[in-house]
Amino acid sequence: MKKVFLLSLGLILGVSAFAQRQVIKDDSRSTVVDSKKAIVGTEVVTETSDFTPQAAKSVVINRYDDLEYAATMWTYYDLQSNGYLSNRMVQFDNGTVAVTATMSHENNQTASDRGTGYNFFNGSEWGDQPETRVESMRTGWPSIAQWGATGEILVSHAPMRCWIREVAGEGEWQFKGELPLTPANYPYAGSGDDASWPRLATSGDNHNIAHIVGCIQHAAGDNYLVYLRSEDAENWTISSSPMEDHGDDRMNVADGYAIAANGHTVAMIFSGDLEAHVVMYKSEDDGLTWDRVIVWENPYAGCDWETDSCSIYTDTLFGPQNASLVIDNNGVAHVALNVYEYGHFELGTTYTVFHGRAVDGIYYWNDTRTAPIQSQDGNPHHALRLWWPAGDGLHMDADSTKWIGFIPTFDGFEWDNDMLYNEHDYFYAFYGASALPALSCDPAGNLACAFSTPYAARNNGSYYYRNVFVSYYSAADGYWRQDEDNLMDDFEYSYSEGTGVNAANNTVNYGEFWFSYQIDPIIGFFWGSNATQTEGSQNDITVAKIFCDIDGIAETEAKDVVYNIYPNPATDYVVVKSAMSANATITFTNLAGQTVKSFNKNLVLGENTVRFDLESGVYFCTVTANGFSKTTKVVVK
Repeated sequence: MKKVFLLSLGLILGVSAFAQRQVIKDDSRSTVVDSKKAIVGTEVVTETSDFTPQAAKSVVINRYDDLEYAATMWTYYDLQSNGYLSNRMVQFDNGTVAVTATMSHENNQTASDRGTGYNFFNGSEWGDQPETRVESMRTGWPSIAQWGATGEILVSHAPMRCWIREVAGEGEWQFKGELPLTPANYPYAGSGDDASWPRLATSGDNHNIAHIVGCIQHAAGDNYLVYLRSEDAENWTISSSPMEDHGDDRMNVADGYAIAANGHTVAMIFSGDLEAHVVMYKSEDDGLTWDRVIVWENPYAGCDWETDSCSIYTDTLFGPQNASLVIDNNGVAHVALNVYEYGHFELGTTYTVFHGRAVDGIYYWNDTRTAPIQSQDGNPHHALRLWWPAGDGLHMDADSTKWIGFIPTFDGFEWDNDMLYNEHDYFYAFYGASALPALSCDPAGNLACAFSTPYAARNNGSYYYRNVFVSYYSAADGYWRQDEDNLMDDFEYSYSEGTGVNAANNTVNYGEFWFSYQIDPIIGFFWGSNATQTEGSQNDITVAKIFCDIDGIAETEAKDVVYNIYPNPATDYVVVKSAMSANATITFTNLAGQTVKSFNKNLVLGENTVRFDLESGVYFCTVTANGFSKTTKVVVK
C-alpha cells in the first residue's frame, strides 16, 4: 500500500538569526520564534520554541575564475525524478563533459516525445541545444557514464535499454538492446514487470565494466531492487541486489538509491525508506563481492507499522531521504543526506511530517568515520539533528565537519515558514527543505556539494523560490564551507527557482567542479499525479563549472603536512588528514613514553587510513612528515 504522509507546515516569525558567509557582527540580535504545526487528523497541535542565534564559521574561497554557466537544453517535463538525481552528467578523462536530462518539448500531459536530452562540451564550447531525444521510443530517467578509453554509455527507463558510442560526443548512438527484465528468483515471474529508474556507473582499468542499480515496481508500494553488471554493454547479469546476499529485507523504495565508481571500487547506497536503515554496499573488486555498512540506523527497522506497537513513538525522528554518493581517488566513499523530521504516532501507514527551518540540513559522512552515524546525546532519534534545545530556545550545532549546508538566511531578511511551498507531489520530491544534494570530487579529494533550498531573499511575495547553493569541503582540514555560493544569484533568475540538481561525480582538474540543475519560472510541478502548475513552462537545464582554491592553499604550497588525526576514541584504525603526498613515520607511544608501534607510510593528499592492533588504553600517536610532527592523544577501546 502506498504510504500517505501528513505534511506539517510550520510558522517561523522574526528576524534572521545568523549569517552564513561571515561571523556574526551583532551578537545582541533578537531571537527567532518558531511555531511548528503538526496536522494530525483534524487536530492541530502547536509547539513554540525560541531560536538562539549561532555565528557561522568564517571561510575563504579564492576563485581562479568566475563561475561559468551554460543553458544546455530545455524541457516542459519538470519532474526530473521521484527521488534522487544522480549519474546524469559525466566528465571524461580528457576533460570533456556530457549532460543528460529527461526532456520533452510538448506542453501537455502526454509528453509522447519524452526521452533523453543530451548535450556535449568539447573542452571549449557546448553543442547546440537538442531538439529531439536520443532514443527512438518514449522513455526518460537517463543515466550516463564513460565507456572504455574514449566512449560513453547511456541507460534509460522502463524497460531499461542501453546505448553506447565509441567516442563521446561523436557519431550515432548504437542501440545495444533491452536489459534483462527480472532475476531468476523474482517473486512475480511472468508478470512482465520492467526494471526501471536506472543509476549507472562504470569501473575497471578502462571504464570497461558497467554497473546498474534499479527497481522493479510490481505495484504501487511493492518494489524490488536489482543490480545488473556487464563487461560488454550487451550481456548482462541481473541479481536481487547485494541486499539478498547479506540477508537484508528489500527496501521498499522505487527511486531511492545512488551508485558511484572510481577505479575498481564501486558503491551503492539505499535510502528513502522511512521504515529501514540507510545502507551502503561497497565493492573493491568491480562488483564481484560486496561489504555492507549501515550508514544511518533506523531505530524502528523491522517493525510492522500497521500491527507492531514498537513502531509507535512520541519522540520524533530526524531521518534522511535524498542521498548523494561519490568515491575519491583513494577509494573513500563520501555521502550526503538531506534531513527532515517525522513521527509515527499511531498504528497504520500514516506519518506526521514536520517541515521548517528547525528540522533542516544536509549531513555529511564518509566511510572512514564511525558507522552508523551517532548522536551527540546518545538518542538514536537525534543522530541527524542540526537544531538542539539550548536554554529556552534551539541552538544550531552546525559542526562543519558534519553539516554541508542548510536553509540560508542572511542579515536583513526575515524568515516566514508559511512561505515554504510544499504542495502535493512537490513535497514528495524534496521532503526536507534543503534537498537533492549532489557531490562532485576533484583529484585531491576536495568536494563541492550543490543542493536545492528555499531562500528568503528571493520570493514572489507569497512563497520562497528554491535556489541552488554550493558548499565546499577541504580534504586538507575536513571542514565544509557552508552555503558559500548561490548558482542562481543573477537578476535573470529573480523570479525562477532551481531544482533537479546533479553533478559530475569525479573531475579531472584540481579545484574544478561541475553541476547541472533545472531552472523553472513557475513554482511547483507541471508533471505528477497531483501537479500544481496548470500550464507547463520551459525549464532550462543549466550547467555551472566552478574553479576554486579552497582556503587559498594550493597543494604544491603545503608545508605542515598533517592537519588532523581522528576518530577519537578509536578501535583498530585512525585517519590521518594530509595536506600533500609525503613519506611519513607513524609512532604510537604509551603513557610511560614507551614506543609500542612504529612504521612508515606513504601519505596521499586527503584522508589516509592507518590500521593498528593495540590493546585498549591511552596512547600518543605522532605523525612525522616533511620535517613537521603532529601528536594526538588517542583512546583505544
